[in-house]
Amino acid sequence: MRILIIDDSRDFISLLRLYLNKELQDAEIIDYDFLKNGKPNADFDWSGYDVLLLDYKLGEHEDGLAWLKEFSRNPMFPPTIVLTAEGDEYIAVKAIKLGAADYINKKDISPKRLAEMVTAALEINAEKTAEKKLLLEQDSNIVRELRETAKKAPDSKKNKISTKEDYKLVRLIGQGAMSHVYLAERVTDGLSVVLKVLDISGVTDRVLLRRFVQEAILISEIRSPFVVKIYEHGVTQKYGFIALEFFSRGDLKQRIEYGIHPEVAVSYMTHIAYGLMAIHELDIIHRDLKPANIMFRGDDSLALADFGISKRLGNRSDFTTLGKVLGTPHYMSPEQGQGLTIDARSDIYSAGIIFYELLTAKKPFRADSPAALIYQHIHADVPQLAPALSRYQAIVSRCLAKEPEQRYTEASELITDLEALE
Repeated sequence: MRILIIDDSRDFISLLRLYLNKELQDAEIIDYDFLKNGKPNADFDWSGYDVLLLDYKLGEHEDGLAWLKEFSRNPMFPPTIVLTAEGDEYIAVKAIKLGAADYINKKDISPKRLAEMVTAALEINAEKTAEKKLLLEQDSNIVRELRETAKKAPDSKKNKISTKEDYKLVRLIGQGAMSHVYLAERVTDGLSVVLKVLDISGVTDRVLLRRFVQEAILISEIRSPFVVKIYEHGVTQKYGFIALEFFSRGDLKQRIEYGIHPEVAVSYMTHIAYGLMAIHELDIIHRDLKPANIMFRGDDSLALADFGISKRLGNRSDFTTLGKVLGTPHYMSPEQGQGLTIDARSDIYSAGIIFYELLTAKKPFRADSPAALIYQHIHADVPQLAPALSRYQAIVSRCLAKEPEQRYTEASELITDLEALE
């Protein structure tokens, strides 16, 4: 193992070297000459070190924690043990928050304790190395999977993968953390499409790449007039791209703002349920069903869109959560808001929120913060419609039941009740 020490006291470095050599005979100790070299350059090669022992205060002006914050962005930066002559607990907390493997006051260092901390840091490094290797393998696999599924896209010409250059960009219509979204025209036939483009070469967050790939793969399997159509997707040397149908008449959110007749609301809700039935039959859950993700074509038919955080049930490789609650708080089911396991009934809850909004032009729950909204989804009473809309209350109540077991089990059951209203 190779241990790098950065400290402004040569005497203390000698002490650390003595302690480490006593307990870790196979360790190679390298001390960085801070007094001569100052702060390491941005291109400093950290990859040759297994553990870093870093002083909290270096000279009169340099801050070891600031170094930790800056250099830890480098994927090759080694696990770091922060050393300090000050006993401030705040420093310890800050060091750990910045990604330090451990923290110790210099007066508390002993040969055995230092060796234990270095050994623990080495285990962290081993885990990170294994994780990096796995991520590289997964990156290779997901790009290969994107290429393979692109060949099966429903509108691919002679099973050939197109390139981004096969589209003429008309204008930028959206931009997110993971992609640019353009209104584009397919060169071969002049078809207007929505083109989502991700610069693969510029992606540093692998999760973004996986979300992009996952969306393409999920949508390519769905065949329903009530779900956005994907024309083709694939990768070039530099880009990942998805060509989706263009919706010329906007989204449901815009229509709710102008008010919707109850009979039309029922018709919209029925078509939304048909879209849910189509994706649930493939074990796909949307997880972000809301009016802004329900789009209208030129013939006024609607389709579910934006599968960016959708997932397939039973797929352990869920690259969209990472311990976070994703979705839109106004439309989250109680279980989704708590980060619990969800299934198709979570989408049905979201559909119930939309149905209430279609009928009333209001959201059933409102609050000043996402946390307060989620609390209402979990604890507040099911909203009641005005007497003039009472014939729809049973459907709203069943969709919005707090417990998933009390909701519609499948979208087909919701469709049956909705069609009985017409």
